[in-house]
Amino acid sequence: MILCYCDEAGNISPYTPGDPGNTPVFVVAGLTVVADSADSLLMDYVKLKTRFEPSLRNRQLSDVIQHEIKGASIRRDIRTPGPRNTRRRAIGYLDHVVGLLERYHCRILGRVLVKKPAGVYSPSATYPSAVAELAETLDKQAEAAQTTALMILDAQTKVKNEGNVHTITTRRYRRGGSAYPHLVESPVFGHSDTHILLQLADILASALIFPSACAAYLAPIASDPHLDPSSQLIRQTFGPRLAALEYRYSDDDGNRRGGFRVIDQVGSGATHLLFRN
Repeated sequence: MILCYCDEAGNISPYTPGDPGNTPVFVVAGLTVVADSADSLLMDYVKLKTRFEPSLRNRQLSDVIQHEIKGASIRRDIRTPGPRNTRRRAIGYLDHVVGLLERYHCRILGRVLVKKPAGVYSPSATYPSAVAELAETLDKQAEAAQTTALMILDAQTKVKNEGNVHTITTRRYRRGGSAYPHLVESPVFGHSDTHILLQLADILASALIFPSACAAYLAPIASDPHLDPSSQLIRQTFGPRLAALEYRYSDDDGNRRGGFRVIDQVGSGATHLLFRN
């Protein structure tokens, strides 16, 4: 079985440049791992957290699991003026996280929405449609591996949770057969303080994909923390490695699909710019 852990970064509120409360991009990202490797990946990530957080080294395992190193905090450490060691430590942490994804042959997929200023986006459509797109890619990955798959989403409110999976549930039981025959169930939900691989999904979405999208599709704005020039450092440092981790496939018409898809409503930039110039 293939497990896919999903999280989001940013929000779908109207974006006003310079307003730190609203974001210029919205990301839904997933990372997949073969179920047989999931426990080893989890324990190696626990070791990584204790390496970078010395205060955790003599704590119980449950404390280490519940302690989250958030992607947004890593982003802040990279952009905030201060000791060079702070930025170097944050970049080093991301380097080790990407290294874990590479070591365990994880694959990444997702959707990025680059919002036009003052644009209005429907909560009932934007996230659920992205989750459905990820489900389609995951199903193709499972088909190619001749196995089954399950999506685990970071839990939100009950109303949001229901909306995010209703489309997939409907398509699984539609007349004429399931649209996702290799998914064993509609997406289920977990909390990142108990489902530790959701913490890796958060770092992927918030500390790697989010700043890469800002750097690739939007001009820096000094007064906007989301558009800090340091985002370009993340994109340049990790872009090629992230591109190599994407799960991509060819559809029946020979078109390349899967991986990350970017919807750029500002400059209509191509998807490949997310990771490469």
